[in-house]
This record gives sequence, structure tokens and C-alpha cells, in this order.
Amino acid sequence: MFIFGPMTSFKLLLAAMLLYTTAATAQCVAPYSNLSNNFYAYDNGEGHFLEPVQPTSYKVGKNYLAFINGQNSRLRVYYGGKVYTVCENAADYWATDNWFVWKNFGLLGVLYNNELKTLDKMVNGEYWISDSIIAWNSQFNDIRVFYQGETRAIDQFLPQQKTAPDGTTVYSNVSIGPNILAYVDQSNIFKAFYNNKVVNIENYEPAMFKCARDFIVYIDYNNNFKFYYKGVSYETTINNIKRYWLGEGFFAYYNIQSELVVWYDGEERVIAQDQPQEMHVANNIMAYTDKSSNFWVWYKGKAEMLERFKPLSVKLYRDLLVYQDQYGRLKGYYFGKQVDVSDQIVTSYNMYNETISYSLQRGETIFWCKGQSTPVEY
Repeated sequence: MFIFGPMTSFKLLLAAMLLYTTAATAQCVAPYSNLSNNFYAYDNGEGHFLEPVQPTSYKVGKNYLAFINGQNSRLRVYYGGKVYTVCENAADYWATDNWFVWKNFGLLGVLYNNELKTLDKMVNGEYWISDSIIAWNSQFNDIRVFYQGETRAIDQFLPQQKTAPDGTTVYSNVSIGPNILAYVDQSNIFKAFYNNKVVNIENYEPAMFKCARDFIVYIDYNNNFKFYYKGVSYETTINNIKRYWLGEGFFAYYNIQSELVVWYDGEERVIAQDQPQEMHVANNIMAYTDKSSNFWVWYKGKAEMLERFKPLSVKLYRDLLVYQDQYGRLKGYYFGKQVDVSDQIVTSYNMYNETISYSLQRGETIFWCKGQSTPVEY
């Protein structure tokens, strides 16, 4: 059930969303608080009042902000300059690059094409959420997916539970990436839902498999790592490695000589002769500090040294890297180019997708997004 405030309606919500989607070019949304601890949203250069008190939790999408109200625990979403109540209780919710998803008891819903859409009202099994795919175990014990605006059943099997070393419950036969779902069916066939199709990858269950965008990495029957990338399978002789990272279109690992190696676009390349002292990987980008404390970035096949020192802190999101230099100033690497975020010393900062927020003085927050800095006073 969707619940809106007394001055709003579903048609108004839809109209506001359509208008906002058309008008807004940048997608720079971030939360902040004023001196009275009121809760605000920064949205493309402007501050919008949301609540008089801090929420109990919040999650930020590219052009929306979802949160649990601090006064009455309602799930609310800020979108298109307005705040809407999604449900009257503190439901589970997620923020991905493309959409806002929530689960309220058995109801699973999504904000899709400017509409709060119910996917299923009887979801009592497991569910997996990514940027482009929502999958769940239905009441009929099949796996259903929501993809490109449509819902359909793709297979008949049950997720297999196991206990991880930290005591949490995980599922050994399902993994989801931003636009791909990998699973092992009831006949132990290893499959993927990709580009709106179910494809068979192997006729056995891999010892391990994980997903990224357009990418599945798994261990084959010879104990070698194998890749399924953009619909093509790649054999390797990579095995018995202890540390590895999976990004969007690349696989990084330490080989037996402790070199840092990257598999990218079908080829392997050594990018560091010694094991780095620090590694950061997210989406399309990888940053690392070598043994000599030189700071490097790897982006879409190219390794580039940015600094001859180890940054004080590093944060990454998709195509953006932000770090503090040795003095505390903020620098960035954005779509393959170096950028300045703040030439002033910053003690702390936050990253919300492509938006960076920080304060230099009391009563003001500065937001950096897509190369532009905007101060907001309160």
C-alpha cells in the first residue's frame, strides 16, 4: 500500500517526478544537517528541508534520498523536490544506482519510471537487489526477476543456505551483479540471467562464483579461475591465489611472486612489481599505494601515478576517486582526469555517489559534484 501526504496524490507524484527527470541534468543529491540538527537534502545546488529531527537511517541514490523518519519510523523518500511517505513503518529499503527498492513484510516494491511499483505481495523467501535486476524466491519456489520493467519467472529452484565464517547466513548458489544474476539450478547446472536471457555456463557447480557488471568470475573443475565476460567465456591458469578483487570488467590479484596483476578485456598485465601496501577497488576504478609510498590509480586499462606520497584517506565510487593529500586537501580523479575538490584543508568529508560534502566553517557545508563546488549556508 502506498501512502502519500494530504496535499499529494499519485498523479502529483508522477507529474513531479516526470518534470524533475526532464529538468534535472546533473544528479547531485546528498544529506546534511543544520546547527539545530534539522535534516536537509542538498539537490543540484539547493538545500531542501526534510525533517525537524535526524532520521534513524538514510540511503542515497543518484537523484533521491530515502530515509526512516526519526519521529514515527515511517519510510519516506525525497525525490523531485518533494518528500513522500512510502509506508507507515520502518520497512527494509535499498538504494542502487538506478532505483529505490523496499520490502514491507511480504510486499516488494520499486521506484521505476517515476512510479512506485509493487512487484510481489507474497515474498517470504530470499531476494537479491542490484542496479538493473531484482530477483526473489516466490511463494511458488521459483526465482523471479524484475528487469527492464517486466517481471517473469526464470527457473525453478531453491536457494541453498550455508553459514559464513562470521556466522552470517549466505547463499552458495546465487550471486548478483549490477546487470547479471548467476546461480546453480536444482540439477547443478551453472547458469546466468543476462541481457534478459537465461544461459547455461557450465554443467557443474563451481566451487565459488561472484558477479560484477557484465562479469562472472568462478573456479572451474581444474581449480582455475574462469571468467564469463559480456557473454564470452575465458579460460585462465590463475589458481591458488589468496587475495583478489573483482571490478566492473576487470579482475585484480596477487600472483605467486606477490605482483599485482590485472585481467582486463581478455588480457593479463602486471601493474606493480611488489605487493602494494594498500588497495582500494570500486566499480571501474582501482587505487593503490606501492612499496615506495607512491599513489597510483588504475582506470579502464591504464595505470597512472598520481602522487609521490600515501594519501591520508581514499574514497571511490564508479568513475570517481577522491583522496586527501599529505596536508588534508581534497583531490580527485574523475573519468580519467585529475581534478581539485578543495584547496583548503579538510578534516573530514563524505561521499554520496558522485557528490562530496565537507565543511570548512561552522554553519556551512560545501558540496562538490561533477566538477562544481557549491556552498550551502544555514
